[in-house]
Amino acid sequence: MVYGPITEKDSVEKIIKSSERAINNLPLLIMSHVGPSGLGSEQESICGRDWKLPPLDWGDRDLSFAISEIQKKRIVDIVIFGHMHNHLKRNLGFREMFKIDNCGTAYLNAAVVPRYKTNEHGELFINFSWVEFEKDQLKHVSHRWYSQYGEIFEEERFL
Repeated sequence: MVYGPITEKDSVEKIIKSSERAINNLPLLIMSHVGPSGLGSEQESICGRDWKLPPLDWGDRDLSFAISEIQKKRIVDIVIFGHMHNHLKRNLGFREMFKIDNCGTAYLNAAVVPRYKTNEHGELFINFSWVEFEKDQLKHVSHRWYSQYGEIFEEERFL
């Protein structure tokens, strides 16, 4: 864990070094608070700024640079992040929450807000992002709403 300011270059190097410690024959997952830059600059883009105009790409450059370098050596199977909520500001609709780039890397925004909701009967449901691999292949990506008994109430499936 890093405390205090570090340079963008230091951040890129730390991300790359972490990926090099991952086991090569297992899927590579990267988790971060904010997603990478380069995935769109519209307010509804997976990392787009929606709280003030003009809309723009609000992803992290260091993460984008690191992913590009890692992709030269191995597949990055999925990048999971949050920060940019699914409901756009000013009632402008919903954000794109899943994307696959030209290298085959999947990007999942897990920031479904609020995380809890109730149905018309007052039953409580909680949201989770769900990812499944079969062997080394990404097979399922979704946002799911679960009941307090662990039953799936609702699912938005991306893959």
